Amino acid sequence: MQPDINKYLPMLENMDLTREQKIELIHDLWLIMESFVDRAFGIHPDQIHAKKNRVSDLQDSRKTVDSKHQHNMPLLPAPQEGEQPHDST
Repeated sequence: MQPDINKYLPMLENMDLTREQKIELIHDLWLIMESFVDRAFGIHPDQIHAKKNRVSDLQDSRKTVDSKHQHNMPLLPAPQEGEQPHDST
């Protein structure tokens, strides 16, 4: 869809621009607004591409492994009294 240049040119009459610059400005603003509308309705090219490549669930519940053993061991031992906590760096 293209903007109606004659409709928007009078809105720019107080700007110190040539006619060609005003027309270019109208086209640029039109493209920006069109992009906002496309994003709002989910039809922006980035959104369409993301929908095609979407992975709904990376973990298949049918392939999980059950264990009867509970491991509640902390990853790092708790610091002893008077000892500084372990630095992860």
